[in-house]
Amino acid sequence: MKILKKRWLALGTAILIGAVSVWLYGIFEVPETPRLASSQENVSCLSYPVSSSIDVRKPLNLAVWNIYKQQLEGWEDELLALSKASSLILLQEAQLSQDLQRYISAHRWHSNQAFAFSVNNEVAGVMTLSDLAPKKVCAYTKVEPYLRLPKSALYSEFPLSNGQTLSVINIHSINFTFGIEEYREQLNALVDAVTKLDGPVIVAGDFNTWSEKRLKTVKAELNRIGLQEAVFDTDARLKVFSLPLDHIYYRDLVLNDANSRSTLASDHAMMTASFSFKVN
Repeated sequence: MKILKKRWLALGTAILIGAVSVWLYGIFEVPETPRLASSQENVSCLSYPVSSSIDVRKPLNLAVWNIYKQQLEGWEDELLALSKASSLILLQEAQLSQDLQRYISAHRWHSNQAFAFSVNNEVAGVMTLSDLAPKKVCAYTKVEPYLRLPKSALYSEFPLSNGQTLSVINIHSINFTFGIEEYREQLNALVDAVTKLDGPVIVAGDFNTWSEKRLKTVKAELNRIGLQEAVFDTDARLKVFSLPLDHIYYRDLVLNDANSRSTLASDHAMMTASFSFKVN
């Protein structure tokens, strides 16, 4: 009898999820393949002409923040504060509203965004803001197995003044799964990409590590390919089941300091880190 009840519960859950998915797809536009929001050609990668490079003699100041689709008041003030101290900002759950577009234009950021989905003609997905244009950027998506809305990632290459390349991955990992098979698939794609990279690497964002199994998997796989996690001097990161969701990993860089600060403008704290380049 208990087994039968569990089967009926699983069936009911599957029907409910299916109904929600059909409803969502009637409201959201979801691209069939990964693409960049800024491209009118439905391409997943773009290359930019190299006109300048990041000076490796100076610190690199990074900010990472799940901006919660700019649903809460104060997000623009918080983003402005991050802008004053950072040359590279990685946003998750960015929704390309007119207000965000005006902010980007007013502060002369170079921006790229992954087209995860759109609602009311506003694209949502991870967004990378930078002082300098990357020489290459690519979008990646992974569909949530139950809600059927994609989570996204952006890969950006920035030229360095010493001839090397800084590779930056901005990720928002999938959330709702019963196991970690789909979660591991998204992570493995990231690991495969990083393994092939030379030079400094930063991988950061909302990893949705709300279970011990997820957290251990991320740590083990990224440590295996030489990345280490930033340890925060002040740690106010959002935690679910006492586990932090957001992380900054890096390789071939020197971490000067890292902090996180909670804010009323999002459910996630903002993370900041300062790095120095290893100059030969």
